[in-house]
Amino acid sequence: MVAKRDELARARRAAGYTQERLAEALTVDVKTVGNWESGKTEPLPYKRPKLAAVLNVSADRLEELLREGQTYAEADPRSEQPGEVAVARVEERRRPPQADVQFLRPAQPPRPDRQADLAAIQAMATAFQVADRKVGGGQIYSTVVHYLQTEISPRLFDPASDILGERLFEAAASLTEIAGWMAHDSGRDQHAQRHFSQSYRLAKAADHPALLANICASMSHLAGQLHQATDAVRIAQVGLTHAERGPARQRLSARLHAMSARGFAMQGEAEASRRALMDAEHVLERLDEDAPAEWISQFDEASLASEAALCYDALGDRRQAERQARRVLELRVGDRVRSRAFGQLTLAEVLAGGGEIDEAAALGREICAVAGSLTSKRVRSRLADLEASLKPHRSVPAVRLFLADCSHVLQPAAAPESDTLWPV
Repeated sequence: MVAKRDELARARRAAGYTQERLAEALTVDVKTVGNWESGKTEPLPYKRPKLAAVLNVSADRLEELLREGQTYAEADPRSEQPGEVAVARVEERRRPPQADVQFLRPAQPPRPDRQADLAAIQAMATAFQVADRKVGGGQIYSTVVHYLQTEISPRLFDPASDILGERLFEAAASLTEIAGWMAHDSGRDQHAQRHFSQSYRLAKAADHPALLANICASMSHLAGQLHQATDAVRIAQVGLTHAERGPARQRLSARLHAMSARGFAMQGEAEASRRALMDAEHVLERLDEDAPAEWISQFDEASLASEAALCYDALGDRRQAERQARRVLELRVGDRVRSRAFGQLTLAEVLAGGGEIDEAAALGREICAVAGSLTSKRVRSRLADLEASLKPHRSVPAVRLFLADCSHVLQPAAAPESDTLWPV
């Protein structure tokens, strides 16, 4: 029997919404709202901030309402989009004292592994990535970690598993890499480095060259964020050797050349950075030659423009940096909220550096408008940097408005974590 979440329905009615109107406000099917209120499913992480806002309750209060139902029935696969059913079947448990992750459990008893299980894992990974792009990694990082602990790790050591060992290691490597990105986005860089290192070792066990190259690109990015420029270049070069041996060679090579360019720019090696960017652009033009590959991150023209803007800004070429940053905003539309925010931040930083204060402040206000719904410490950190750069111009009306917006979304920064070693 399913316990009803009467409080969730009561909160909806108190906010003046019917199920139909709430479904329209959240762009979901009315049956989905009914399933939430009956306890059959629960909202995906990226839908919860908007649901809380519509119901006029805090995020903590919404979580209390969602815990009213202690059991879950089988979800109707027609009530959610692909991948959402997989997430909806994972139930939250109350967090034990001093625990660092959300504890989840499957809604049904464990069943023997079949090949379909691998597709379910891939669907879950996709759902995590979609949610991450929309709301940032901080909100769902603990969920991904616990999914790894409870659903993936036991399978790796289960002799009865019907999934080939290599495929399980691939899945484990990819999900661990996703956890690394979410840790990084939420400001836990030391955790991110450990996740990436574990992911790399799992991919080596799976002997998956494309996945190894993909993880090298992630590690190179993090090394750059930790101001380890030499490591960023070195790891990207290792990744290029892996990319040569596997599918998705062009896409991976483009991303890794872009990572090398970032490392060279940080070192002030302008010629090497520009050459690496040109290599990335030329390789990206040959995507039609790529063989398909699972578990590989997307890297497209907007991704390259984003990296190029940061490289040119580091090299002091403001004209090129501005051109590339504006290109990002032309290409990043739709649900790529965080990616677009980074493009806006880069452009605002370039404009502020060039004395175009009004436009920089206007962009800053646009970022503030979405920062509250993004649990991304990276976005907030760069927004704080933009705030610091514009404070000397507080006499400008647009800047005063921007600073007022910042005061509502920014919080004091935590102390940086210590450096750790890389596995390559």
